[in-house]
Amino acid sequence: MSRCNVLTPEQQTGKAAFKALAKAFGGQVAVEAEFGVRQQEISDFGLPNVAKFASIDLVDRLEESTVGMPGWPHVTSWLCRRRGGIFVPLPMGSTDADGLVRTVAELGAEFGDVSRAVGDAVCPNGPDGEEVTKAEAQCALDALDDLDRVSAQLRMKLTEKSKGE
Repeated sequence: MSRCNVLTPEQQTGKAAFKALAKAFGGQVAVEAEFGVRQQEISDFGLPNVAKFASIDLVDRLEESTVGMPGWPHVTSWLCRRRGGIFVPLPMGSTDADGLVRTVAELGAEFGDVSRAVGDAVCPNGPDGEEVTKAEAQCALDALDDLDRVSAQLRMKLTEKSKGE
C-alpha cells in the first residue's frame, strides 16, 4: 500500500503548521527524544502527501513547550484560521496603570507594523508597483492578526476594570 495521498490544501497547510511546530521545538530528533514518538512518524505528520496526523495530546505538549517562539501556537493558530478566527491569548501583564500603558504601547507598535506592511505593499517604487502581491497581502494579514491579539488583550483588561475587578 502506498503512503502517498492527495490531501486538501487545508490539510497540507495543517501539516506545514505541525512541521514548523516540531522545528520550533528543536526538530524531529528532539521531539522523538522528549516524547518517545518515532522520528519517521514525526516526519509523516509534517509531510503534505501522507494522511497521518499528530495527536492532539502531542500538539498540546509541543505547543506548551514552545510558548514565545516565532509562530506560536503553530497548530492552534492554523485551527483558528480554519474556523474563521484568530488565536487570542489571555491578557498578559497587570491591569494597573503600568500594565495598561504597556499594552497600549504594544498596540501602537503592532499598528505600526500593519501600516508599514500595507505601505510597503502599495509603494509605487516597489518591485510590483502599486499592485499588492499575495505575499505582501499575507504579510499585512499576519500583522493584522498580531494587532487583533493585542487589541483583544487591551479590551479584556479594560472590561475587567470597568466591572470593578
